[in-house]
Amino acid sequence: MKKSSLKIMAVLGCSLFAGQAVAESEAPADNSGKLDFSLKAMHILGDAGNGYDPSEGSSYLIKLKYLTPSWHQAKLGVGFYNAGDLFNLTDFDAAADSDKRLARGMFVTDDGQEKSHMGEFYLNYTRDNFTVNGGRQLYKTPLTTLAYSTMPNFHTAFGVSSDALPGFSISLDQVTQMSFGARAATDYGLIGEATRTAGASFSPVALEQAEFLSVSKAALGTDEDTNGITVLGASYNGIKGTKISVWNYYADDISNTLYVDGNTGFKIQQFKLGLSAQFLTQSDTGDLIEEKGFRGFTDGIDYNLFGLKAVVKGKGWMAFAAYNKSSGDTGMFNSWGGDPAYTSTIFSRNAYRENVSAYKIGVKYNFMKNLFAMLAYANYGESDTLGYGGAGTAAQTDAEEIDLVIVYKPIKDLMLKLFHADRTSEYDGTVDRTQSHTRLIASYKF
Repeated sequence: MKKSSLKIMAVLGCSLFAGQAVAESEAPADNSGKLDFSLKAMHILGDAGNGYDPSEGSSYLIKLKYLTPSWHQAKLGVGFYNAGDLFNLTDFDAAADSDKRLARGMFVTDDGQEKSHMGEFYLNYTRDNFTVNGGRQLYKTPLTTLAYSTMPNFHTAFGVSSDALPGFSISLDQVTQMSFGARAATDYGLIGEATRTAGASFSPVALEQAEFLSVSKAALGTDEDTNGITVLGASYNGIKGTKISVWNYYADDISNTLYVDGNTGFKIQQFKLGLSAQFLTQSDTGDLIEEKGFRGFTDGIDYNLFGLKAVVKGKGWMAFAAYNKSSGDTGMFNSWGGDPAYTSTIFSRNAYRENVSAYKIGVKYNFMKNLFAMLAYANYGESDTLGYGGAGTAAQTDAEEIDLVIVYKPIKDLMLKLFHADRTSEYDGTVDRTQSHTRLIASYKF
């Protein structure tokens, strides 16, 4: 293990400031299929120094994926991921210091020990307008996709899809397992603040990360006799510039979630205007949620979310405004890594909490072809959701966040990203729960 770690560090050291990986891109390996080899590293440059804002963290991710050439319309994909502490720079005893905090969401182990994971192993078969797909994968749907740091979340899913009808596409999948990535610890802790609403409903640290768990264990912390999640998706794009999508997630004996969104766009003189709307509703489907007695969900689930977004694009710039409103008697029981809300920011996803009115505004400006900056502000007010342990903490102030992101691509396949986030938690009060967090990310794809 130690020799492997040294080799990994040496490779990463040569390319840390040479670049960033775009995980979805795959470079062709002549006639032998497609090979994706990429590196990613991140390092915390500054924090609020209050013991709440993560101060300690330097981590890396190595991805190696191979997609075979088509054989009778079938392809096999295999992806290996390795993540850990970068050059042993992280202080994993930071908790002993009252003004420091480990960025646990940058690692998949408590001590930063490197860990390898075969996150992808799937078979894809396509014939005419029909596709059959099954295995471990990056399962990209609205309620199973969110931002990640190093190791991403993975799911085991089996399904079929078709676009045989003009303008329509439909899919039916069965999800049986989930593997928590590095940032899942943050989804539950720093972002979710133990509300079970931000993409992880049970602490991944208390379970195990980069290991495939049953759907029920990932959501509830224990293996239960359930059938996983049945996911039905349908979309229509038969109108130029417009797309409407409907997704239903039926998690046996846990929850049912219906998500609908629509997007349209058109030109107004030299500008492009995009309009979007979303609706989500969730309820419980059995007794497991009530039996667990999770704070905020003792009587089950009753949650709704509505959202609107407008985007204006000009030459070299973009501006947007978004709004979300939640209703019902609970927050969202957000278990399997979903974040479709328009108002989410780097460290805040409060729209999934109970009784929230949130808005977000932002701009993006391209200074050069390979250099741009983004600035966004979001305000979530105070929710009715109790956070943290024990009896819970009530909201004490308006939650808000300002994010500044600068992205530079000096050469092809290399990206440097610098971001700064100023955040105030709604539970900020007697305990300082604010952030002034700066981080550098470098990624490179070979």
